[in-house]
Amino acid sequence: MIFINRGHQSVRSALFEQVFVRAKLSHGPDAPPPRFFMRHYTKSLISPTPPRTVRARVEVRSIKVAGRQVHVLMPRAGACTRLVLYLHGGSYVTTFTRQHWNFLAKLAETTQTSIIAPEYPLAPDQRWSDAYRMLFALWDRLTASVVSVNVGLMGDSAGGGLALGFAQALRDAHKPMPAAVVLLSPWLDVTLENPGITHLSPLDPFLNVEALRAAGRAWAAGSNPRRHEISPIYGRMSDLPPLSLFIGTKDILLADCRKLWNICAATGTHLDYYEYEHMMHVWMLMPIRESGYAVEQIAGILATQTPCADRDQLNTLFEEAGA
Repeated sequence: MIFINRGHQSVRSALFEQVFVRAKLSHGPDAPPPRFFMRHYTKSLISPTPPRTVRARVEVRSIKVAGRQVHVLMPRAGACTRLVLYLHGGSYVTTFTRQHWNFLAKLAETTQTSIIAPEYPLAPDQRWSDAYRMLFALWDRLTASVVSVNVGLMGDSAGGGLALGFAQALRDAHKPMPAAVVLLSPWLDVTLENPGITHLSPLDPFLNVEALRAAGRAWAAGSNPRRHEISPIYGRMSDLPPLSLFIGTKDILLADCRKLWNICAATGTHLDYYEYEHMMHVWMLMPIRESGYAVEQIAGILATQTPCADRDQLNTLFEEAGA
């Protein structure tokens, strides 16, 4: 299924875009590239743990898996809840931001979904294989308590690429599979060699190609950057759960998202593709009208593809973890 939103850009969306344009986050070809670990967020937006404003809206619990913090955002009402394992973006070098937590709280409230949000290992101190080891440990813990068909897998930007790569890795390891995979502006190829990126770069007010390539090299840490765990667009797409992908037309990652659509169409892989005109990178996380549309569509995906789980099943996860 292909959904193309050709509606007029909302005023708030246009204002957000101008803020990023004026901040010159996406530099021209003659400007010096920023160092990869200087992610385009101010320190005030970085928030490794859910802030108080989010804790006031949803119940938050935390456990440790493989020595890493895992936060769970649970809606306060409803005996039946859906479950989503959410992998945050940040170019594999930056942790959660307030944008992430606000979006996840909204998603939990709107869809009656419990969000499992791990602080997975990041470059440059760690690498892709460390993150996969942690995620496998978390998945084993989760599926020991909850039937895997009750769990969705979702991620934005780098987390979207990691979500698809992790789904491929679960398949190859013959592990229980998630019910569905939802990708939000996913980073599918860390090499960024798709020629379409050159044409999209002047339109993107947010992403910096050279900074992303440097972050991708740090994440790969000497491994082949075309390994499917690092760049899942090179992996096999068959025998995966239903995929859904959201992307905007002012995002350099659009080129590889369209490439993924063509691959899935050729291989018969289920991919529901949502493309929004005028939208930039991770617009789904922003407080704009178009984000509300996307949340409604995500709610429909979760309602049809992830069955309800008993809330007590999730409580078992905490009991086994000693939380």
